[in-house]
Amino acid sequence: MVGTKTADRRVLPALQLVQSSRAAQVLANVLLALLGLSLCAMAVLPWQQSARGGGKVVAFVPQEREQTVTSPVKGVVDRLGEGLVEGAHVKRGQFILEIEPSAANLVEQLQAQLKDLKAKLDTSNAKAEIYAANVRDFGEVRNFAISAAEEMVQAAKAKLDAKQKLVPAYEAKELQARLNYERQKSLLEKGVKSEKEVEYLKKDWDVAKAELESARLEATAAEQEWDAKIHEREQKDREAQTKVDYARAMREDALGQAAAAKKEIRDVEVKLSEMDRLVITAPRDGTIFRMPVSERGQMLKEGDTLFTIVPETTERAVELWISGNDMPLVRVNDHVRLQFEGWPAVQFAGWPSVAVGTFGGRIVATDATDDGAGKFRVLVKQDGDKAWPSERYLRQGVRVNGWVMLSQVRLGYEIWRQLNGFPPVVAKDEPGGGKGDKAKVKLPK
Repeated sequence: MVGTKTADRRVLPALQLVQSSRAAQVLANVLLALLGLSLCAMAVLPWQQSARGGGKVVAFVPQEREQTVTSPVKGVVDRLGEGLVEGAHVKRGQFILEIEPSAANLVEQLQAQLKDLKAKLDTSNAKAEIYAANVRDFGEVRNFAISAAEEMVQAAKAKLDAKQKLVPAYEAKELQARLNYERQKSLLEKGVKSEKEVEYLKKDWDVAKAELESARLEATAAEQEWDAKIHEREQKDREAQTKVDYARAMREDALGQAAAAKKEIRDVEVKLSEMDRLVITAPRDGTIFRMPVSERGQMLKEGDTLFTIVPETTERAVELWISGNDMPLVRVNDHVRLQFEGWPAVQFAGWPSVAVGTFGGRIVATDATDDGAGKFRVLVKQDGDKAWPSERYLRQGVRVNGWVMLSQVRLGYEIWRQLNGFPPVVAKDEPGGGKGDKAKVKLPK
């Protein structure tokens, strides 16, 4: 056998040259054993899942965040506060600058305009009161006129009734006269009565017919008079109502003029109140961040920036922007680990207990919608006994890295999840949540 090996070495000298040394073989065996141990450890070692996000330090109270003060009127900066530069600390109510209106004697002109408008308002109110009195007076006159016209109508109706009652009497009288005439005429033909007596009866009949016709004409005239009185009553009613409507329209017109005058007065008073705000003071205690204006150096319009102030912060917070893939699992009161820019820290993702220089926080609010790029904002406040760094390090705008603590799983599962790009596991108390590394992850279709 030894002879065979010696012969192989003589026949294959290249194999002898490339053969690994004994030390390399031992190292390879050790590495292979460590790999096996690592695979076994990944099935046992715990891993803290987290949703990472970046953001910055802000003031928790919105009124203490960066504020921009704008010009209330059109004009130029007349003077600035003494010693004011960018970075200067100011107190609330401290004088910052004064604006001079662009129009000369603007305040006096506005006051004169206000006086004229008030006189116009008084005149309009007086006119409205006069026309209101006219409405009442014309209304009473209309009632009196209608009452008088109604009495005339009733009188005409009574007259008509009286005339109509006379017609039957004259009809009976005419009938009696006609019958007498016809009877005497028949006797005249028999020679019993004389012609003179018959003519006398003929005359009575003619008078009765004339009286009947006259009674009928008087009844017709009384009826026409009654109709005329009715029309006259309607005419007086309409004429009186026209006067009432005209007075009411004039009163409404006067009230409209008064309302217009009040609006103009309010506009002028607003402008005058703006003139009272020509002196600009600091809205809060803080630091002047930017002041892009100078004395007599530029013309300002309404809304132009005068200066920007960063108020003193009584309570700080952190706003983090979380990916939409992790946002469904982030909830209020979730714990967060924070790493502040400018403060030395080492964060071991998955083992927050061994992190160095990080600080605890708790989510207090989440946005209902994203920023337009799939990122959602969460607001984090200090949590735990370890206080955040001082204001020297935690100024507003300092960048922050944060890790929202989620569920604990096995290290092997986390590596598998990261390689496949799956979202973190659902929390235990969420609907459909699993238990640790046994949680079921829904694979994408």
